[in-house]
Amino acid sequence: MKGNTTSVKKISKYLREQITSNILKPGMHISENTVAKDLGVSRVPVRESLRILQSEGYLEFKPNKGCFVKKLSPEFINQIIIVYKLLAPEMLKKAIPNYTEKTYNKADSIIDKIEKSENNEDTAYLLWEFAKVIYSPSHMKFMIRVFDTIYQHNVRLLNEFFEDKNNAKFKIDSHKKFIELCKQNKPVEAIKYWSGFLADLEKLINPKK
Repeated sequence: MKGNTTSVKKISKYLREQITSNILKPGMHISENTVAKDLGVSRVPVRESLRILQSEGYLEFKPNKGCFVKKLSPEFINQIIIVYKLLAPEMLKKAIPNYTEKTYNKADSIIDKIEKSENNEDTAYLLWEFAKVIYSPSHMKFMIRVFDTIYQHNVRLLNEFFEDKNNAKFKIDSHKKFIELCKQNKPVEAIKYWSGFLADLEKLINPKK
């Protein structure tokens, strides 16, 4: 039983990364048999993995057609943005007072890597790492788990966005400014600035809203 559970986790992680990285694109059919054959496993854990990814919003099942990679709909994107905008300020209120020199060193290092990155997928994952650095000191474990789920979809969203924009490079100026305000011991200004950045990002990613 334990071995089967481990297989399900590994298969789910593999498929999630394939979708997040835009290797498996929206609308692509996911064959239970093909996945099982490619990974050298039985169909049972694959079937369970597909159910898990469906519940997470990565896949959809169509009657008499099978399993397909689900497109990120405007409604789904709106829901992600709403949750993010509501939770971020509250988490930062708790997190910023706990920032240390180590926090700032990590943030600066990630910003430096993003500036040097020529790969948009790498950039998307680095933005996720940056989020972990600035939100984790809040010690709000449940919300951090929610944010992890949000950022898994954000990586996918950013990959699709970069692809649509002909590989446009992500601008990191807002992240620099936020960290600088925190270093200056201006938490209220930092949170206000970050909230403004999120509002601008919303307009950029989802202009039809």
